[in-house]
Amino acid sequence: KLQFLYFIGTPLHYKMGETKINVTGLLSRRHTGRQPSMIRKINQENLGVPGMISLAGGLPNPETFPIVGMKLKLIGDEEVEIDEQKVATALQYTASAGLPFFTNKLKELQERVHAPPTERGIVVGNGSQLLLAQAFDILLNEGDGLIVESPTYPGALACLQAIRPTFYETQCDGEGIIPSKLAEMLDNWDSSKKKPRVLYTIPTGHNPSGSTIPTERRIEIYKIAQKHDLIILEDDPYYFLYLGKKGSTDQTPPKSFMSMDVDGRVLRFDSFSKVLSSGMRVGFMTAIPEFVQPFQLDIGATALHTSNMGQVIVYSLLEKWGDSGWDAHVAKVKKFYSDRRDVFISLCEKKLEGLATWTYPEAGMFVWFSFIGIDDTLDLILTKAKEEKVLLVPGQSFFPSGKPSSCVRASFSVATIEDMEVALSRLATLIKKYQK
Repeated sequence: KLQFLYFIGTPLHYKMGETKINVTGLLSRRHTGRQPSMIRKINQENLGVPGMISLAGGLPNPETFPIVGMKLKLIGDEEVEIDEQKVATALQYTASAGLPFFTNKLKELQERVHAPPTERGIVVGNGSQLLLAQAFDILLNEGDGLIVESPTYPGALACLQAIRPTFYETQCDGEGIIPSKLAEMLDNWDSSKKKPRVLYTIPTGHNPSGSTIPTERRIEIYKIAQKHDLIILEDDPYYFLYLGKKGSTDQTPPKSFMSMDVDGRVLRFDSFSKVLSSGMRVGFMTAIPEFVQPFQLDIGATALHTSNMGQVIVYSLLEKWGDSGWDAHVAKVKKFYSDRRDVFISLCEKKLEGLATWTYPEAGMFVWFSFIGIDDTLDLILTKAKEEKVLLVPGQSFFPSGKPSSCVRASFSVATIEDMEVALSRLATLIKKYQK
């Protein structure tokens, strides 16, 4: 029996709620030019009609598919048998927002973890990076103002190069965005210039700085967004890698922007890459249903939908583990990375004291160095460090302006402890040689 679903607008399990955000007025000119596929539109509107026989869809006949089942082998020889009906559904075309049973599962996860105060919908993407790129494309025209942290994620900057927004960098410190600086920039805005309407932030385990914005600051930032009518793009791939403050065993992350979003102005981006698999490319965006619609349209016009096999694997794991199993897995991953962080920081204290300053990351997998006596690390890292066989990322890569920087990003995620020590020794030698 053929079973398939097409969605163009809001998925059937979403309830439209009241919102203070005029989503239509925020959409870019590029996006408003998109039209839904006629084929998907015909099927969506008519396949539920009793007695309807469809010769419209271009679905391959599933009787020709060679795969009938899947079994996952987990660490510790635990096995997960994936339901054959779920496999059959995953092998066929599906909703642009994702497999409905998977988006429902993700919605349950978000309600348990973040408890958003208004109704939210889910869109599954080929990694949260792609969804983030779609958000920029949907919301920004060339020249539109975009507020970013200084520094910010270079993957986002790569997405934005073709769109060419006007970047406004907001000042940060060891706890992320400084609310007073953000407020000062917006309160004193030059009325001859168009005000930015989007704020992009990585609030937990910031890439590259490793900073995490405390709950108190997030509340202030959200109020500023309300006052100045900003959309907040909450890019939070390291949320489940919150490792805790120095000397603390508390690994409870700060409240998310989505958890306090009474207006519907937050689009939240989550990822399974850091806790399950980066190669499966399963990320998801959570937002009010009015924001879900343009993402569905965009995905339907480009990719049709995200690969179902990754979705059904993640769904089956979450279903097998339940809430307690998922929490236990996340706790193991946190322990793994917090141990590595502490070793790396201790090696920094041993090898780089007096040569550099660095952040103590509460979350994520990065340490942000500022070299003492070196104003521009670009050539040092791209040329001289490579010659000494140690790879890092120069700070210049993390600023929209590409300005010279004394900073460098390092990751403690995969190098062995022995390699960490050797790399930091080589780095120390380079700094000594080239610092003023």
